[in-house]
Amino acid sequence: MKTNILLLLLCCFAISAAQGQASFGMNFNIAKPMQEYAENLSTAPKGFSTDVVFRVKETNLSVGGEIGVSMFYNDQHLRELADEGYPGAFIEVDEEDCFLNYNAVVRYHVFKRAIVNPYIEGRLGGTSFFSTQIATEYTDLFEDKTKFHGTAFNAGIGGGVHIRFGNVPVGLDLAALANSGSFTNYRSINPEKIDTGVSLRMADGQYESKTNHLNFRIGVRFGL
Repeated sequence: MKTNILLLLLCCFAISAAQGQASFGMNFNIAKPMQEYAENLSTAPKGFSTDVVFRVKETNLSVGGEIGVSMFYNDQHLRELADEGYPGAFIEVDEEDCFLNYNAVVRYHVFKRAIVNPYIEGRLGGTSFFSTQIATEYTDLFEDKTKFHGTAFNAGIGGGVHIRFGNVPVGLDLAALANSGSFTNYRSINPEKIDTGVSLRMADGQYESKTNHLNFRIGVRFGL
């Protein structure tokens, strides 16, 4: 049943895209944290997102949504198995510190259809921070863990340009946006500050700050 519904939605979107009423994007994103947020993250978050927007009748305005995931830490470190009932025993875990982005999107294109079509974009949504720890050995002693730390609410505005590859409904999408993010909790491990043999708990490396940032996006767009 779920497969049939998904296929129906994909068919509806394909028809809308073919008629020039919708577009679908696959994007690579780089975030540039600002202020205290930049001081707490050791690397710039990078990740991928997908978005779908629908044209409002025969206007230059499109509305839709975007969802994506980005990572700003990925490394291995030691963890003590005290919570699992083995104090003094250590295993190596692989950790990823990431966040999910989900936004409602409004875009206004300068032209209804053009080979080079600049646009203004506004967005409203959230960012949820989480960490995942996966055992690289002794997997029978450690259950993989994923913990959500906090969610920030975002509002952003910026601009971009959609460059079509000739007359086909496929093109390049470039954009830069400034995002204002609320206070939230997140985990950020600085690899340069980890001493060899030190055990890290999920409670370590916790920060709280505003999450203002710039976002630079490059992607491939289908439709419109």
